[in-house]
Amino acid sequence: MKQLQTLLLCLLFPLAVCASAWDDVKYKQIEKSIRMPQFADRTFDIKKYGASLDATPAQNQKAINKAIEACSKAGGGRVVIPAGTWKTGALRMKSHVNLVIEKGATLFFHFDRALYPLVETRWEGLDCINYSPLIYAFRETDIAVTGEGTIDGNGSDDTWWLMSGKTPKSRDVVVEEKQQNPGGRADLLKMAEDGVPIEKRVFGPKKGLRPQMINFNQCDGILIEGVTMVRSPFWVMHPLLSKNITVRNVTVHNDGPNGDGCDPESCENVLIENCVFDTGDDCIAIKSGRNEDGREGGKGRYVGRPSKNIIVRNCIMKDGHGGVVLGSEISGGCNNVFVENCKMDSPNLDRILRIKTNSCRGGVIEDIYMRNVEVGQCAEAVLKINLDYEPKEIGRRGFYPIVRNVYMENVTCKKSKYGIMVVAFDDRTNVYNINLKNCKFDGVYGKPVYITGKTKDMNYDNLFINGSMILSQFPYKSYSEWMTHSEMQRIPDPCYLDFTTRPKWGYVVGIEQEAMLDTYLAYKDESIINYLKQYPAKMIDEKGNITGYKYEDFNLDNTRPGRYILRMNMLYPEKKLEKALKTIFKQLEKQPRTKDGVWWHKAIYAHQVWLDGVYMGHPFYTMAAPILKGEKKAKKYYDDTFEQISKTYARTYDEKTGLWKHAWDETQKMFWANPETGLSQHTWARAQGWFAMAILEVLDALPQDYENRGKLIEMLNNVMKSTVKYQDKATGVWYDVLDVKDPRNYLEATASSMFAYVLLKGARLGYFGNDLKEAGLKAYKGILNEFVKVNPDKTISLTRCCEVSGLGPDNPKSRRRDGSFEYYISEPIRDNDGKGVGPFIWASLEMEKLGYNVEQLNK
Repeated sequence: MKQLQTLLLCLLFPLAVCASAWDDVKYKQIEKSIRMPQFADRTFDIKKYGASLDATPAQNQKAINKAIEACSKAGGGRVVIPAGTWKTGALRMKSHVNLVIEKGATLFFHFDRALYPLVETRWEGLDCINYSPLIYAFRETDIAVTGEGTIDGNGSDDTWWLMSGKTPKSRDVVVEEKQQNPGGRADLLKMAEDGVPIEKRVFGPKKGLRPQMINFNQCDGILIEGVTMVRSPFWVMHPLLSKNITVRNVTVHNDGPNGDGCDPESCENVLIENCVFDTGDDCIAIKSGRNEDGREGGKGRYVGRPSKNIIVRNCIMKDGHGGVVLGSEISGGCNNVFVENCKMDSPNLDRILRIKTNSCRGGVIEDIYMRNVEVGQCAEAVLKINLDYEPKEIGRRGFYPIVRNVYMENVTCKKSKYGIMVVAFDDRTNVYNINLKNCKFDGVYGKPVYITGKTKDMNYDNLFINGSMILSQFPYKSYSEWMTHSEMQRIPDPCYLDFTTRPKWGYVVGIEQEAMLDTYLAYKDESIINYLKQYPAKMIDEKGNITGYKYEDFNLDNTRPGRYILRMNMLYPEKKLEKALKTIFKQLEKQPRTKDGVWWHKAIYAHQVWLDGVYMGHPFYTMAAPILKGEKKAKKYYDDTFEQISKTYARTYDEKTGLWKHAWDETQKMFWANPETGLSQHTWARAQGWFAMAILEVLDALPQDYENRGKLIEMLNNVMKSTVKYQDKATGVWYDVLDVKDPRNYLEATASSMFAYVLLKGARLGYFGNDLKEAGLKAYKGILNEFVKVNPDKTISLTRCCEVSGLGPDNPKSRRRDGSFEYYISEPIRDNDGKGVGPFIWASLEMEKLGYNVEQLNK
């Protein structure tokens, strides 16, 4: 019955939904199948075979190898390296031998190429005859390297590492060999591509290919336990074409070139546990041959042999190009890799789970599992899949690898550039069914999810990056709809939109609802207009009285909702709305003014002109004039608006910064005002945003043939060109106080949304050139990266919104509002402030007019 239910679920839901995460059954089967090597209870002392602390490396090499040979012929046992530093050359392991390096012992490999005879091995996935690895075995059974001692590969820039192309530190070192790059590496790759037999791929002297530290080739039953390995010439541990491998309690310190920690290649039944990796390359890199020497049907001798059934657990990864890596020599494929309970942390650790390959490789990489991994930081990405690794590699192309069925669960990271990074093919979908569940990546300073090329079934379940939930499927196609519905879900009654506990008449509510209205007009979602109809119905009675509005306050802020009511009345006319509109318009006609004819901001802010106030009053004033006063009389109001904007533009301009100050006091006596100019101290970003939006929306209302229209467009150009100069290059958004460079300043969402809206709409309407359009695109994408987060209920929020900033009035309680930088940054920051939500919706609508949707913006 249970099986039938599972079958029905899989038929009813997509495959990706039915795919399980961690496969515990398979994991336990692999764990059980790994056979440990067995050793007889015999001990062989290397000193009895001629080894000595005073002997030459060649003498010790001969003695230790004799002990290993004798142990194997006797049926196996332990060959013991006692305390002390034992200089030697390459050692060759034999069946049933456990090489024990005791505590206090160091096996030191002397740098003399003559001590490393040529043997059959693989070098970067290519079969060849090369220098013997420091400890080598070929087709042996039950072998081990154990103990609490140290293996010192003697790698340095004056020894083995020199062969990679490094410049020697010592002038006495003579570079005699053809170096790896360019040279031996390219020669070997060409031989493999040409199908040259292994026996003729002879390297070693003057070819520049360094040996591995440990390479067990085609062996069954391997144990590497307890030892510390340092300064390897090349890869540290390289089990090759082998099975039943256990690596445990090993410590690797190796910062040399290509210094991978443990690279099982074309191996099966592998356990790596309780190890520490601090490497100059990948910590663990799983491989299966390169190109012709790896993929099924290739020209090599050992092709089509995947690495499979591998467990990595309880390990610590420090420096390295990747924590657990698959590739790039992965042509034979790879499957059934399980990684769990690991800790990784270093600014020099580039990626956590990395899959790297290209179209020379081929092969299928599948069924890769990672869970319960804790990451402090990594340099690039937590998960990186790259199908274009080494794009300039010389080799036959057209062998397209497939990456599928990758699962990450309960992985956390505190800092990285990207959360997920995928570089796939543009012409085919070879990356699919990639699953991340219950993961949390914070401190991501680049794109949270960066994907190029075609992918399918990227599944995210409770994945949070920078506190934002990452979704596999988006609930809305457009951000304007998504944000509108998010606010409707958060606040079912629009009368309470501005964080209020009672119905409120205010500019914030008006701005946000007007943006929602534009979303409705774009997409005709009746639920939106039904939501919006509540506000005028509840806030304006049959006589046109407005709840919470006081004419005598002469508060410009309270005229801004008039524009929203005006637009609603144009769609759904009501007498009561018309009466309310006339009251608001009358206020503006009677609004107190400065001596040169510019509206005071409020009665309590007498003689003060704020950039905020230009936006609060003039867009409604110009839009309502022809409707309430008639077309013939409207020009009087157009001219009034033009004059007030022009005077404010000139009065608040700061030649030093090229920006516009927040406010001006004509008395020059307010505590926040400069006593000589009357200007406030700084340019608050949102104030400049209000001013720019005011000009833009006034232009919307003015007739196309209005005589001063061109001058307003010129002003708007100047404002936005100046604004763009202060756009943060790294993020594309703006700081709260534009004219102050201070680490306490912060990137702020409301102003950034305003600027993005003005730039995008202004460019669409032909007011701006392409440079400002590009700045708008950068700004909008920056807003998505910096400020927009997805919540657990799949709503979205606009974060880091400055709640409020003002100037005065002059009373003890408000003296802190002095226009200083310290004041501006002291005001609270919150999410979903309507002063930012409205402009964000408008900016989103502009992006949607350009053809951008949610899915495209998240690629």
